Amino acid sequence: MNHFTTIALSSVLLLALTGCERPKAAGMEKPPEGPVPVTTAQVKTGDFPALLEATGQTQAFYTVQVYARVNGYLQKRAYVEGAQVRKGQTLFTIDPSDLKNALESAKASYELAIANHTNAKAVLTRIKPLAEANAASRQELDTAIANERNTAAAAMGAKASLEQAKLNLSYTTVTAPISGFVDKSKIDIGTYVAAGANGLLTTVYQNDPMYVNFTFSENQKIARQNAIASGKLTTPKNGKYEVELTLSDGTVLARKGEINFIAPFIDSTTGNITYRALIDNSDHKLLPGQFVHVKVKGMEWKNALYIPQKTLLTGEKGKFVYAIEANNTVTPKPVVAGEWIGENVLIQSGVAAGDKIAADGLPKLKPGAEIIPSAQ
Repeated sequence: MNHFTTIALSSVLLLALTGCERPKAAGMEKPPEGPVPVTTAQVKTGDFPALLEATGQTQAFYTVQVYARVNGYLQKRAYVEGAQVRKGQTLFTIDPSDLKNALESAKASYELAIANHTNAKAVLTRIKPLAEANAASRQELDTAIANERNTAAAAMGAKASLEQAKLNLSYTTVTAPISGFVDKSKIDIGTYVAAGANGLLTTVYQNDPMYVNFTFSENQKIARQNAIASGKLTTPKNGKYEVELTLSDGTVLARKGEINFIAPFIDSTTGNITYRALIDNSDHKLLPGQFVHVKVKGMEWKNALYIPQKTLLTGEKGKFVYAIEANNTVTPKPVVAGEWIGENVLIQSGVAAGDKIAADGLPKLKPGAEIIPSAQ
């Protein structure tokens, strides 16, 4: 096949393929975009409860560590680990043998001291009239007076030692210092325990009522203070802030707590301020160390700007809404959003009361787009 024949065949094939192409049906071209139907909403003002939310952790009302106050072998554990105990209930017994002997020795010493003092008083009683009659020397009188005083002091010391011996013996019965739930034993039965820091036996927790600790940042506190100063935010008339707790499973406790402590300083490592609430725990649903969601109630936003949540969008530069202009076009307006309350979100800045914004059709909108507005 020569060169001219090849060209001719190629031309024929090209014409055949072109002739087989299906013609475009009328109306298949993408129509130009027209005005977008949009439901409008207004920026409104209203009063809303102001919430502060944080993660908190529970803490026992009292946490008391129980230490051995005397040395000896741990003889008995008298409680069920993890159970509730009453104040004064016996928890442990330390072998009292040595301290019983010490008590008997202290009794004997005390009785001897009393006898010596009694004798010294009798001698002084005899010496005094003799010295007054010059039948005894002044030195004999001074000696009798000094001996009576010394034996009196010795008797007092012996009495104190006796009382301490009694007290030490009583310490061999270790009782619960408060009512509450008691931890497991830290020392096994038969172990020699020493009094003091090394003699920790167990810990008792009073869980009713219960503390809840949580924090807010310095910036949050400043923002609230500024809002209160400007009148945008009001505080409880009675000065009491209600605290609502939600457990990890979503259960909201019916009973409420109250803030009873605010730290007078800012934690230099976190920049946070610690708050503490007190809440009834008579049903013992809360345990020390438990994490809970905290809502602080009692404040109220006054004449706050708000919009429906569905109108708030997020772009590369942050939150914005589509504002509807007088010529029925839309313009994105950056806003600073505040708290989400129900189906609404509070707006701190960016729009004004009465402004109209787009409430639907948002994915179809772009800056400057023409719309067909309809009231919500």
